Amino acid sequence: MDKFLKRFMIAVLSVSVLAACGNGNGNSDNLIDTGNVTEGSWVGYNGDDVEDEEMVTSELIPYDPDAGYEINRSSYVSYFNGDEFIETKLYGEDLPLTIDPVEEADGIKVSFNQYNSDAIELVEK
Repeated sequence: MDKFLKRFMIAVLSVSVLAACGNGNGNSDNLIDTGNVTEGSWVGYNGDDVEDEEMVTSELIPYDPDAGYEINRSSYVSYFNGDEFIETKLYGEDLPLTIDPVEEADGIKVSFNQYNSDAIELVEK
């Protein structure tokens, strides 16, 4: 009976470790489509595209100011109302964190370093 219990515990621990290792990749809840980004620029503080070969910017992501959104990597989040630019905020400390709500926004773009493409996630909480 002891051998069975030991094997069972090892199996449970192994499955737990493998599940924890897999949580960071391929998150289907990720709102950023890293396969569909604009390369070579980021949305600056005035709403203009700022050229930078190491940066990429997401497509416009639908945004609900009453929902919470969590970002896990340093990034610039630009808020829009339709096509009208509102503001860009830099998020880079104490990550992951919930981005600030902007009441008049209905869309956002996330600009980030291309080297974070495999790991960056924006999820609705």
